[in-house]
Amino acid sequence: MGLFNIVNKLILSLLIFPLVACAGDDEVPFGDRVNESIVNYNRTTPYIATSGNLDEGSGVEHVKELGFRSILDLRTPPEGVETERQQAESNGLKYLNISVGKEAPPEEDLDRFQQWVENSDNYPTLVHCASANRAGALWAMYRLRKGIPLDEAILEGRTIGMKESREPQVVKYAEQLTAQ
Repeated sequence: MGLFNIVNKLILSLLIFPLVACAGDDEVPFGDRVNESIVNYNRTTPYIATSGNLDEGSGVEHVKELGFRSILDLRTPPEGVETERQQAESNGLKYLNISVGKEAPPEEDLDRFQQWVENSDNYPTLVHCASANRAGALWAMYRLRKGIPLDEAILEGRTIGMKESREPQVVKYAEQLTAQ
């Protein structure tokens, strides 16, 4: 009986190994593969990364080389979104801009953010702004929507790049969710 179990485990391993080996093909890379053309890079989940600015000359090309399929840009138009959109599209990447300024984003922008990060057709995706501050704040608000406690959502946002200046917006959003 022992030999039978060993043979079964070996056969099962041989059948499963190709699936496991391929599982990471569509995942975002870890930071050790990212060069200086992407600022403040963070592997947020296996399929979503966040960052600050992409170098205007080579950032989008590097994103493509790393295997990303899409970019969600949270910067405002004066920050160069049109140039990046053109670069993304010419490199075959999906691109969406949700313009987030100094104020907290309206609910419809949070809806669009959630739809983008939950759509597996966008994976792997890079969510970025200029420094990762807005990316961290929107991520924290998104996580609040998913039922994550405020302290954890803020910690996740900070890990990604959210600064203290954005935390009051996240706290206020948590209060709004609680009041609903």
